[in-house]
Amino acid sequence: MIPCICTKCTELELKVMLFNTVWSDLIIKPNDALLTRDQYRSFIASCTGQSDTKVISWRTPQQTEVPENDAARVTIERQTYGLRLRIRNLTIEDQGKWECVGANMDGIKYSKQFQMNIKVPITFHGDSIQYAPLGQQVTIKCRVHANPSAEVSWFKGQDKTRIGNFYSYSSKKYDCHLNCIFNIVASQNYEKTSDGLRINRVDMADNGTFWCRADVLETGESRDFEIIVVASESVTHPRIQCSSPCAIEKKTATLVCEASGLPATKYQWFYGNADKLRAVIDSPVGASEVPKFVVRGNQLTINYVDETDNGKYTCHASNDYDKVGQKTEYILNVIVPPRLTPIPEIEIELTDRESHRAVFQCRVERGSAESLSLEWQYMNNTPIQFEKYKLIELRFDPIRREHFGNYSCVAKNLADTTFVIASLLVRFPPLYIGPNIQAVSSIPGYRAVMKCQFESYPAPVIQWIKMIRTVQDPEGRLLTSDIDHGVNDITTKQIGSTLWETILSYTPDERDFGLSFECRALNPKVGRHSITLQKAEPPRAVYPTEAKPLANAIELVVSPPETGGLPLVNYIVKYEQIGVNQPDSIKTLKFPVQTMNGQQVQTLRIDNLQPSTSYNINILAETRAGIGQAKSPIRLKTLDRQIPQFKLLSTPPEEQSCMDDRKCLVKWSIESDGGAPILKADILYAIAKSGNDLEIMGTFSDPQLIDPLKTEYEIVNLQPDTNYIIVVKLYNEAGVSEQKIRKQTTKARIDNIYSTIKSHMKNYRSDQPSKWAIVGIVFGIVFVALLVIVICVLIRMCRTDTRKTKGSDMDRQTQPMMNGENHSDDSKTNNGYRNGRSPSRKRQKRRNPARNSRFSPSELKF
Repeated sequence: MIPCICTKCTELELKVMLFNTVWSDLIIKPNDALLTRDQYRSFIASCTGQSDTKVISWRTPQQTEVPENDAARVTIERQTYGLRLRIRNLTIEDQGKWECVGANMDGIKYSKQFQMNIKVPITFHGDSIQYAPLGQQVTIKCRVHANPSAEVSWFKGQDKTRIGNFYSYSSKKYDCHLNCIFNIVASQNYEKTSDGLRINRVDMADNGTFWCRADVLETGESRDFEIIVVASESVTHPRIQCSSPCAIEKKTATLVCEASGLPATKYQWFYGNADKLRAVIDSPVGASEVPKFVVRGNQLTINYVDETDNGKYTCHASNDYDKVGQKTEYILNVIVPPRLTPIPEIEIELTDRESHRAVFQCRVERGSAESLSLEWQYMNNTPIQFEKYKLIELRFDPIRREHFGNYSCVAKNLADTTFVIASLLVRFPPLYIGPNIQAVSSIPGYRAVMKCQFESYPAPVIQWIKMIRTVQDPEGRLLTSDIDHGVNDITTKQIGSTLWETILSYTPDERDFGLSFECRALNPKVGRHSITLQKAEPPRAVYPTEAKPLANAIELVVSPPETGGLPLVNYIVKYEQIGVNQPDSIKTLKFPVQTMNGQQVQTLRIDNLQPSTSYNINILAETRAGIGQAKSPIRLKTLDRQIPQFKLLSTPPEEQSCMDDRKCLVKWSIESDGGAPILKADILYAIAKSGNDLEIMGTFSDPQLIDPLKTEYEIVNLQPDTNYIIVVKLYNEAGVSEQKIRKQTTKARIDNIYSTIKSHMKNYRSDQPSKWAIVGIVFGIVFVALLVIVICVLIRMCRTDTRKTKGSDMDRQTQPMMNGENHSDDSKTNNGYRNGRSPSRKRQKRRNPARNSRFSPSELKF
């Protein structure tokens, strides 16, 4: 039943209301009349009936009923109050009107529809890389598939410049202006076709990136497809290069084939003659093996080259455009490194009765003769003889002891360098070489070291003999380690081809001094040398090479004296104050001997002395043999203790002014510390008055502490183009010393001015309130004002509705009373009251506004 809403409705309006009511008995969710869904997605929709309406079926856009089959792509599912439509994997066939059909208890059918649009995303069909031969016509393929259909446009380059020659303009001036505004490439060389973009004549300007753009205006989807167009041309004739020497036996040979063409050239390698060509490919090997052939692009690498690799190699160059390509050949000749015949050694014994001669022959056994050379050399690579043939001789006539040694025969060609050793062994008696020492000094119980060097071949037997003749040992006693008393160790070693060294470490006693120790070398001939062991004496006196008196110290520079054959142990300094006659007035200091960087010069410092006082000083040297002799003392006087002496460096013009507008560097040199170490240093500065004097304006800054060891300091945070008085102070135990200097900073630089302004602006902005805070405050004020206005309007509307209801019942009574009230007011205007009303009447109206509104309905209006 349709309720009566309007008593004056027309028949058409009733039909429309009836139609809407019938359709409203079916409810479809989603409730939109137009739905858009992506392709290949799932979709569900439910249809339910109101009151006694029952849903019967769903119909497809093809007006077929959807079956109830769970295995089907499109199916319905029965629910308690309706049917659910389920579509798996949406396709373009599902686009159209879907209809839900229902009926009530009386058999009246109802239906409701919604429009389903299937969105097919933009899909491009075409190669991302396409080749175009230079000077020819080509079409860049790009086909677009989309639903709704897409509009295709073309762009060029990474900046995506639109290709806009598809429209003609009557004015060339207008055409240029339009192209400049919209960044359009207007060229008759491009034509858009149904399947792509045609290039009428390809040149190198077309080599690059093109963009195929598809726009779907209905959905707002837009996609770009990048196509790289490669300008192509035929391959040029290739050539093969190989570094010289190209192929060396048992090494690696690399052939490089070079050819040009567009796109990039591809290479293939072949071996053999034209009738028996076979492809050269990578040799399959195990994980730990090296392949024979390795092909990488235009390079052919042959590992472990041998003579079987000689022959013809062919390079075939082609590319994707020029499939046939070009070929070239290279003849490979493997160079064999030289190999020499071994040379037997020659051994000859020298005698005084006759002379001897020797000849070495060096022969090339195998190797390429190209650029072959032979050369005899000493073992230190000094050349002796040079020859370019395969045989060379080295002659010795007559042989001498100095000819003993090894000689090398060196063979060279383009492949390699090799050599063999020829040994000439000359037998001769042992010969003492050194050192030229006849005596060694020591003391009882202190180890003495004796050394001998012999030249001999063959290797000698070296012995040490203690020359103490007894009945048992008339020729002296043969010393051995761990047996003879005093023998610590005996070592013998070879330090050259024929040079031998022996060292005896011996700890003597009193009976050993004055005896000779003889080193003997037997091969079987004998060579000998004697060394006398003598008792060491104390060192000689020490005199300082330099003396430096200070206020409370004296520094003495000494060099080691003659020590009597033993190493120096200590320096002993004895000093006393002149004029003090006390038993303990002489003081002694001991300084261990130190060697710094191989220099034996040492500085001895005597501290804790009295200023301006004279001292007698003796310096003695000490070894294990005792303390050395004392000579006459030296007399030195310490300095008076004074404040530090220094000066500020300001002589050069660049030192008189600062090199910066904000900083200033101050330098000084210390002439004397005043006899005491400088304990502290500080620096002060103040702005100077005009003129060239050292007067200041105001006061000095706070002292800035400086490291006492430094002689320069940089003052920062100064004012540009300003004169300053700078004071440097140095402190020691005697007091403080100060120096002043006047310096001027440079004028302000632009970058510093900018940084200063920037910092001031930053500080100013930090002090100002945030712009967002101001916006928030304004927005809050506006919002509160609007809220108050809305509340007032609502209150007024409520009051107006209430008073209108009461006023409709009192219209007839109010009108006469209003007239009477007006007359009464007129009559009272002459009674002396303002507006004809007494104050008591106004108070009554304020006490009872509702009652007053009854007699004055006009006052109800705002």
